[in-house]
Amino acid sequence: MGRDKLKSVIRTVKWRPWVAGHANLLLSQFIPANNDTGQNNDNEHLLAATAWLEAAHDATTDGGIMGRYQLKTGWTSSYPETTGYSIPTLLKLSSFLGQPQYAERAKRCVDFLLDLQLASGAFPGGEVRDNVDKPSPFNSAQIITGLIAWHQFSGCERTLNSARRAADWLVSVQDDNGAFTQYAYNDKPATYTAHLTCWLAQLGDYLNEPSYLNAASQHMDWVMTHYVVETGWFDLCGFDEHQHAKRIGFTHTIAYTIWGVLYCGQILERQDLTQAATQAAAGVARRMELSGHLPGALDWRWRRKSSFTCLTGNAQMALIWMQLFKLNQDPSWLNPAFKAIDEVKAVQPMANKNSGIRGGIPGSYPLWGDYIYGAIPNWAAKFFIDALITKREVLNELDNR
Repeated sequence: MGRDKLKSVIRTVKWRPWVAGHANLLLSQFIPANNDTGQNNDNEHLLAATAWLEAAHDATTDGGIMGRYQLKTGWTSSYPETTGYSIPTLLKLSSFLGQPQYAERAKRCVDFLLDLQLASGAFPGGEVRDNVDKPSPFNSAQIITGLIAWHQFSGCERTLNSARRAADWLVSVQDDNGAFTQYAYNDKPATYTAHLTCWLAQLGDYLNEPSYLNAASQHMDWVMTHYVVETGWFDLCGFDEHQHAKRIGFTHTIAYTIWGVLYCGQILERQDLTQAATQAAAGVARRMELSGHLPGALDWRWRRKSSFTCLTGNAQMALIWMQLFKLNQDPSWLNPAFKAIDEVKAVQPMANKNSGIRGGIPGSYPLWGDYIYGAIPNWAAKFFIDALITKREVLNELDNR
């Protein structure tokens, strides 16, 4: 038996094909369901992803949302970071579907987070089974946007005070040069923390608080020192030193970076940021057009560096491209956005008997891709839901012209 075939057999056994729904999902990696042929419309895909997110929420007893469903072990544990930024998504669903139950779920998420906040104001990184006391700047900022959304919805002052405490802590640990190195993932600063700063900027704008806006602008100054004018790339946008050295990144962290720069550009009214984010987004869009799909990893010249698709990155890039359409009314942004969404729809398991799989969005397609190997993460469903809701908004806007 060849080495690759042996690895495939071992991997399949580790992923427990005897568990309900697992064999069906594994088979679909070789024979795609072709969901994008029209068998299921956008609303059906949205409802399926929503049902999966509900299952991830109901699988816990602490009010958080499970981080992921792993084929090897099943559900993991609540993930504070992504529970936090799922709050705006749940509130959107409540409005979009006209069902208050999703607002009630958002409240459960808020209560879970408020109980976890550390005395410093920070929130812990990682999932709760692994950590409840070590702070994380990135995770804390991602949670801030959920707290803002809940305060906008409910007027809960405790929630707003929690957001302030988290922001004050973020400002206190920021490097003099604007980066975030203390408590950073892998103890290294990265430019995808633009997706940290944009929520600090959001709170600064929401409260008209100069210290938060200044901290965000200072971080953007640091991010822009890593901007490559030639191609629109941002160095250090990958997860680790290996990716940084190779000048590559998953589309997930590339999208984190672009969205953070774009959103900060809007809030801070900095044209340099908006132009840089637009150039980067155009580079990714061109790669999709040249490749016929969006590779899961790209390098600084936007060249393909993987054979798998990072489905989370697809949904995030679709959101960026649709946001650029909203900003400049250029319909050319919609073609890559809708293609990226269709790629996710095509491999979303719509009829699996396992509620940990059905409707969820795997980290990679195929499942053995390098991003979130062999698992279905909650943030993939969150971004996919956001993308489908935004697509409907864009189509409604076009219909009303």
